[in-house]
Amino acid sequence: MLIFLLDALESEEDRREFAVIYEQHHARLENAAMRILKNQTDAEDAVQNAFMQVIRHFEKISEISCKDLPFWLISIVKNEALIILRKKKKVILLEDWDAVESGVPGITEYEELVDLFARLPDTYRAVLEMKYLLGYSYKEISVRLGISETAVNTRASRGRALLRKYMEQEGVCP
Repeated sequence: MLIFLLDALESEEDRREFAVIYEQHHARLENAAMRILKNQTDAEDAVQNAFMQVIRHFEKISEISCKDLPFWLISIVKNEALIILRKKKKVILLEDWDAVESGVPGITEYEELVDLFARLPDTYRAVLEMKYLLGYSYKEISVRLGISETAVNTRASRGRALLRKYMEQEGVCP
């Protein structure tokens, strides 16, 4: 896939820079997409679509600090994964119809959860995204955010509590 993506770039310098970004972040982006989509093929599609978005806006890469680049990339892949979920929501296979009629939780509830998560204040959401989406330890999060581990633990705890409250208010989770 990398070869096809590189062909979309004009200069050799851009190709080298993109290849480095791809190699450094591909696995993490695929893991993030898998957490959302729960399907390897869909996750690969989301990552490929995300990298195509990166290529479309490649001139902005130089404006993003190395520290912020992973978060920018994760945001793109999350958006692409949600687009795939929305498209899949519109199509219900006949073999899945019984599950839909019986009220088994599925994509709708997941999207509601994502919407609730997006309502969290940035300080809580950033910590929870780093912990659960990116898989960082509390120590790594504290270094990246420049705050103490105690502050990270506090933000994570408060963020989870607020998310639970939102879920109860919206009836997403009993």
